[in-house]
Amino acid sequence: MSGLALTELIVAQPWWLSGLLLAALPLCRQRDDEQVFGWTGWLPPDPLGLWRARLEIALGMLAIVATVLGLAGLVSPATTIEKTGSGAEILVLLDRSASMDAALQEKGAKTPLTDKYAEPKKRKIARTALAGFAAGRPHDAIGLMMFSENQFQVMPFNMRPDMIQAAIQAGGVGSGLGNTDVGSAMLAALRTFDDRPDSGSRIIMLVSDGGAQIAPAVRLQIADGLKRNRIALYWIYLRSYNQPALADSDSAEFDGVVEVAMHRYFRSLSTPYRAFEAEDQASMQRAIEAVGRQQMLPITYQLPVPQVDRAALCYLIAALACAVLWLLRRSTRSGVPT
Repeated sequence: MSGLALTELIVAQPWWLSGLLLAALPLCRQRDDEQVFGWTGWLPPDPLGLWRARLEIALGMLAIVATVLGLAGLVSPATTIEKTGSGAEILVLLDRSASMDAALQEKGAKTPLTDKYAEPKKRKIARTALAGFAAGRPHDAIGLMMFSENQFQVMPFNMRPDMIQAAIQAGGVGSGLGNTDVGSAMLAALRTFDDRPDSGSRIIMLVSDGGAQIAPAVRLQIADGLKRNRIALYWIYLRSYNQPALADSDSAEFDGVVEVAMHRYFRSLSTPYRAFEAEDQASMQRAIEAVGRQQMLPITYQLPVPQVDRAALCYLIAALACAVLWLLRRSTRSGVPT
């Protein structure tokens, strides 16, 4: 906003401030205020009347000043205040590939569900758990990014509960897209931390039902970004009925499985990493709760304070000053003693 800055205040139209010169008008003597006496020595002292006259002048000046400031568009500018709480900066990296549109079958299933309308779908389970997670952590700065073959940022880091919940629910719009490129998604998620001050605990929460091959050059960039920005990586793995458990990842039998390879790579990093498996709604909820218990450390965060229009307050003050002034004048003319 262009304008003239005052102490913690801004006026949007500073040319109106020239009207403040009119505030000197109540100081001018008026003929109606004058009375003729042969000898002023006969008049008794009237300190109350003197202070009343001064009050009328002050009220007149206040009414003019308040009106001019209202016309000038007086506002308290938007700002941020720094607070300290317990929480983290969390970037939720949510898989939005076509496989997330499938139902998450219960443990022990032997064949896939062929009904595309079968419930509960993986994406719905993930959204429900994430919404509850965000609602229970009011001091977290949460960002949301979705990915498939490409990635797109749904919401930058934010601490407004309504916006966070709306962004999470937006993940249910439309159908999944293509395949899964975890490597590019991780690099995009890391870049969101590059220009942010390090204010405490940082997390990338990868929510996905599968893995992907990550090129060696991309692996080096991911490792460097996690270390440089001091980020902990948590993978919530929505495991399908025919996928191996990560607990069995050391077995040579699963050397060719991309999920196992990705888990082994994440586990080899020098930065904190944990994986949580979810096979149904209950285990997904337990995984989310486990992540919440991991990161409740002191964090310094910036709380935005929106701009506040003060013009209405100025007009109210002017109206009250005029009302009091009118009552004082009316009592004088009606002969009420002072």
